[in-house]
Amino acid sequence: IAFTVGLPVGAVLVALLSDGIPATFPAPGLLIVAGLIVGFGTRLGSGCTSGHGVGGIARLSVRSITATAVFLTVGIVTATMVHG
Repeated sequence: IAFTVGLPVGAVLVALLSDGIPATFPAPGLLIVAGLIVGFGTRLGSGCTSGHGVGGIARLSVRSITATAVFLTVGIVTATMVHG
């Protein structure tokens, strides 16, 4: 609960204290849909990105190494398409 509440509260505090960073949040419905998609992906991938990247790679799990490579590749391609 502290993490979930702290994210938007922290962003608002930074915006107020820095006097220049706008704090905008997506619509609650979009956040709910995004959360459900993340949950589905976590279930489909048998774990979260951090779990595969930290725990799985440390165990030399081929499945986790492959999953992490896919996560990073898709992230890089997406960031390049959006901001490139």
